[in-house]
Amino acid sequence: MAGRMSNRDRIEHLRAEAAAAAKQKAAAKAAKAAGPKTARAAASRKKAPAGGRVRIVWCVCDPSGKDVQQFPYAQEQEARAEAQRLCTETGRTHFVRQADVPVE
Repeated sequence: MAGRMSNRDRIEHLRAEAAAAAKQKAAAKAAKAAGPKTARAAASRKKAPAGGRVRIVWCVCDPSGKDVQQFPYAQEQEARAEAQRLCTETGRTHFVRQADVPVE
């Protein structure tokens, strides 16, 4: 039956484990760098944005989130007034959201 490890023995044991793990990690990193790139790794990269120009508009939406009407960015108050009018007229909640529309 083994007795308790001394603090010095425990520290030495942990140091040896850490050195072995570091050596294993370095070997795996070297193998990964030497290996060819896989299609999956290339596909997982984020694609660059299209770079097209967009303009911001205010959309009046029905309760399901579909656009009912669009207003230019400068006409936010008109969009909110239209949403309020539709709420009182139909009895259903309409809301205003900001959307990006591609510039043609």
